[in-house]
Amino acid sequence: MSKHLKSMSQEQLIELVKECFDASKDMERFLAVRIMGKEAVLSLFHEYRKKVEHEFFPQRGHGKLRLAEAKKAISDFEKLTGNARYSLELKLIYVEMGVAFTVAYGDIDQRFYSSIESVYADVIGTVIADDSGELLHEYKNRIHAVVSDSQGIGWGFHDNLSDLYNDLS
Repeated sequence: MSKHLKSMSQEQLIELVKECFDASKDMERFLAVRIMGKEAVLSLFHEYRKKVEHEFFPQRGHGKLRLAEAKKAISDFEKLTGNARYSLELKLIYVEMGVAFTVAYGDIDQRFYSSIESVYADVIGTVIADDSGELLHEYKNRIHAVVSDSQGIGWGFHDNLSDLYNDLS
């Protein structure tokens, strides 16, 4: 493959990239990140943030709570960009939206809480793994607010989040 690409002219390579760009939305996003860099990553972050938020609090109507869709958005963003910082941000938004949804509409079910807890555990694990302490400094207030805001939520949800939060100490 590499040998064949090296034999192509610059014009042929440009045409190939254009065709790939037009082939699918995912390929367009992938190439945008690789070609445009940070600008494209930031644009994609906003796009995927809306996808996550939409599952909980859409602009119109009620949230559908398709947790798999929200988690897929986070996973797709990670694959497309490889940007760990914005991926962490999307995960924390997912958790915050889950807690806010429960506060707004009342108790959900164990499956829902387990999903929120697993993503919260990922957030905590990422912050703990950061040897610089930068992530802890930047996110500690929001991570703690998740626990505070979950006070009184059933199914052991608050206790589980508290236990995970205590791992930061």
